[in-house]
Amino acid sequence: MKKLLFFSFVIISIGIQAQEYATSIPDWYDNPPTSSRKFYGAGVGTSRTIDVAESKALLDAKTKIAEQVGKVKYDNKKVTTKVGVNGKQEETIQSKQIEAKLTDVRLVKKAVMHDGDNYTVYVLCEMKRRK
Repeated sequence: MKKLLFFSFVIISIGIQAQEYATSIPDWYDNPPTSSRKFYGAGVGTSRTIDVAESKALLDAKTKIAEQVGKVKYDNKKVTTKVGVNGKQEETIQSKQIEAKLTDVRLVKKAVMHDGDNYTVYVLCEMKRRK
């Protein structure tokens, strides 16, 4: 029994340390799969910590799935900023609101890049289509 516990501990320790890093953007990020049975969304997130980068990537992927499933509403807002003494600058800010119900979204693939102080995580998620 002690040998089994020790062996299990060694395997878990190796698995925790075995984070592999990608050297380039994965192909599935730029070209996510398509299917008549599932929705796919590829997302990316960057942060100084790997878990925050992954959370951002998952949110991005779920947003892309939501855009396929739900209603998307765009809102444009003009903002005028004073520049100098007599000048002004106008900008248009576009916001996007998505209304969708996501269920059983599953992480299919993940790739991590480490560049200096930042981690960039790419994820591919899927969700079954409802009939």
